Amino acid sequence: MSALVLGLLGTLRRGIVHVATRTGGRRVPMPPVEVYRAANEMEAQVVKGRLESEGIPVMLRYEAAGPVFGLAVGALAEVRVLVPALLAEQARRILDEAEDEQP
Repeated sequence: MSALVLGLLGTLRRGIVHVATRTGGRRVPMPPVEVYRAANEMEAQVVKGRLESEGIPVMLRYEAAGPVFGLAVGALAEVRVLVPALLAEQARRILDEAEDEQP
């Protein structure tokens, strides 16, 4: 991965991404945005891989009890897929296209 993507991932994990906007190059705090809710970790990893292959940094947010108890189904196994707010629309578009491709 490039240094830019690694840097974005690091700041995304801290909860806020600062990105330069197109209006004057100001730096604006951008919280991560949920673009997908996976039923379990395996599905979340597939979605994460797809988005990262397009250059979009991704953070996964788990329910605290799910991984501890090894749950693979149900509400406690859900995983939220988060991306920087400026890339959320692009990420959703990529995921929608991938969904249309499946039989």
